Amino acid sequence: MSGWEEEILTLIERDIQSNRLILPSLPEVAVRVRTLTADERCTPAKLEKEIAKDAAIAARLLKVANSSAMRTSKEVTSLKQAITRLGLNLVRSLVTQLSILQGMQACGDKARLRGFVASGLKVSALCHALADGHDHLDAEQSALAGLLHDIGKLPLRQFLGHYPKVRDNAALCQTIEQRLHPQVGALLLEHWNFPAELVQVAAEHEQVERDPEERPDYVDLVIAANLIHYGTEHGRYAHLNNRLIPALEKCRQDGGERGKRRLELSLALLSA
Repeated sequence: MSGWEEEILTLIERDIQSNRLILPSLPEVAVRVRTLTADERCTPAKLEKEIAKDAAIAARLLKVANSSAMRTSKEVTSLKQAITRLGLNLVRSLVTQLSILQGMQACGDKARLRGFVASGLKVSALCHALADGHDHLDAEQSALAGLLHDIGKLPLRQFLGHYPKVRDNAALCQTIEQRLHPQVGALLLEHWNFPAELVQVAAEHEQVERDPEERPDYVDLVIAANLIHYGTEHGRYAHLNNRLIPALEKCRQDGGERGKRRLELSLALLSA
């Protein structure tokens, strides 16, 4: 890391510790739902009561429950039915994702956020599908990892907009953002009390050639999904073209019908 990058990261950490740079809070509906579903006494009725307070998220859960990937012979017409069909774990993941997406889209440069959100959703869907066949990985946690891996870019963009040394230099801002967003993302997810596995995803997903274990972990899923999404023929991963990437080799496999179903389910978020 260069001197100016270390200087900026030090400033960011200092401002966070002194509350001069306030990290965004996790949306309240996500906090409530994650707390409820962590309790073994949680029921669909209790979840319905909390989720119903956010009409937009309730409507989108109904849409996902009625997507082609989830639909059986009967259409879901109530939030409680949707929760029952989706299951508590998937509902927790979807509410977390949807509430964060709502927060992203409600502030900042909307035009710039549009591409960020679209890419995050596609990587999330790919992670969900790639988790198929790896029993030690949770598909819903995988989808959340895909959505949140670049989350550090958002508070970093806000900070750089107020930093005179770089705010008027678009190329320099982009370079700093690319280099520092993993550390800032890890700080943010720790601030949100997310699991250590997701903090690790934020911190390590740019270490594309990492290979710590024989089995893929959540970081490997995100690396593989990014490579599939962006490709290696041109762009940011062009230097990796025709090179063996451990994460991709560990994750790439024919998931069969179950994998296709998972991908369809995750992609339902794109139109939800």
